[in-house]
Amino acid sequence: MVHKFFCMTLTTVCALVTISAQDYSDRALYDTAIRLEPLFVVAAKRYGVDARILRAICFVESHYRTSAVSPKGARGPMQFMPATAARYGLRDPHNPEQAIDAAARYLRDLLEKFGGRVDLAVAAYNAGEGTVSSFMTGKPLVLGDGRIVNARGVLTGGIPPYAETQIYVRSVMALLNNRVTGPVGKSSVQLQSIRRRDFTLDVFDLPERAQKISSRRASGFIEVE
Repeated sequence: MVHKFFCMTLTTVCALVTISAQDYSDRALYDTAIRLEPLFVVAAKRYGVDARILRAICFVESHYRTSAVSPKGARGPMQFMPATAARYGLRDPHNPEQAIDAAARYLRDLLEKFGGRVDLAVAAYNAGEGTVSSFMTGKPLVLGDGRIVNARGVLTGGIPPYAETQIYVRSVMALLNNRVTGPVGKSSVQLQSIRRRDFTLDVFDLPERAQKISSRRASGFIEVE
């Protein structure tokens, strides 16, 4: 009887600890989002983009963590790779003000390049605009080091046929379509942590079968209401 009581007590304590840890994690995420909120608003207004998209990308990329570093070398809350950071004059990708400002400029350029298509801009943020263009046109992309993206000339409508990119785009678009990305203090939906994964894409790390996809595949365009 004593043993049974001890086991029940231990189980209850473990459950409470787990719940408390989750509450703490969600609260920390919420507090970080509140601190970053003015930066999203200012950068979005400065470059004429939707602050909701910046928030969603930041959440999916890093969970708002300014110290985030991916295994492939992407850094900061907006997960800039070194080449893209240099292109946009971003000196410190871990500085949230600098990183969000650069991300807003990058997003503006991607939206302009892809005719305002949010899904393609988001895919390009993950996989690169050259890769998205390649799968829009069916023309292989030859990189500076001689490697070739989309060597078979596959047409997908723009969304690359890579699981990581497709999951990434679906995650960002789901946040937008579910209206979870309004100003945090006014949102009726609680921010909750999701399982971390590295969304920094290196298309040459993917298995060959990932590129064997029908050229008649429909576009992955998702309308944002």
